Amino acid sequence: MKIIFMGSPEFAIPALKELALSQHNVIAVFTSKPKKRDRYLNIQRSPIHKLASALSIPVYTPDSLKKHDVQNLIANLDADVIVVAAYGLIIPQAILKMKKYGCINIHPSMLPKYRGAAPIQRTIINGEKETAVCIIQMDQGVDTGDIILSQKFSLAKNICFSELHNQCAKVGAKLVVKAINYIHTLPRIPQSQDGASYAHKLSKSESKINWHESAYTIDCKIRGMNPWPGTFFTYNNYNIKVLKAKIVNNSHNLQPGTVRIVNNDKLLVACQEHFLELLSLQLPGRKELSSGQFLCGYHILPDTVLQ
Repeated sequence: MKIIFMGSPEFAIPALKELALSQHNVIAVFTSKPKKRDRYLNIQRSPIHKLASALSIPVYTPDSLKKHDVQNLIANLDADVIVVAAYGLIIPQAILKMKKYGCINIHPSMLPKYRGAAPIQRTIINGEKETAVCIIQMDQGVDTGDIILSQKFSLAKNICFSELHNQCAKVGAKLVVKAINYIHTLPRIPQSQDGASYAHKLSKSESKINWHESAYTIDCKIRGMNPWPGTFFTYNNYNIKVLKAKIVNNSHNLQPGTVRIVNNDKLLVACQEHFLELLSLQLPGRKELSSGQFLCGYHILPDTVLQ
């Protein structure tokens, strides 16, 4: 099977690697344009661009797939199917139908749940116990296409975004190769509309911790929103990021946000239900600190009520 691969970030790396190692032939890669990413204006290529170059696969970096010259280019590439993994550009209907087996996409959620831009983050933030990776036949909707293959799995306790991201990427890579191996015979199963939801992009407006929520709810947000946009509380006009926390299942009758210091190196905050022990914190422009390091250099008085 001759394949055009469309992807850009780290999530797409395992899929391209597996396809390159398979019996199939990746004849071209489409990825995001190189960008000026640092203060020295050095040009940075996407992770997929770097990998494709290392594999000697031709790389194309159009800024849109809507242009006629780009569509003509794709039409003239002798491929059977287009594989999409976190590409970043809208794929027009003309391209969706251009190749014999159309476009298939790797989506990291239990569709129809969490269609859209941030399925992995929303899965963790909402405290889901299981998720899936789906291979879908793309249509004009946002992750609404028929399901070709899916693999469901339970979430590890206290899993964070980076861990689930990597797990989904690896599962998706194996699954997409299997889908292409049997693409002639696998049935396309229409998605149910029951339980359909949309995983909106994360926003900085969600970042501030609300201590009136349960410790479990806050911990899910910390794990799902790290590294971006992160979660923080404000103290003495500083926005202090919480990078890692642990639920302490002790009951209390304290006002939510009340600080408790244990043995001078443990920082606990009362939530609506139970306590949250803050394990790793970061001041603006500073490096990550353990709670003990943080308390040595930045004093928060016991019984302070964080807002």
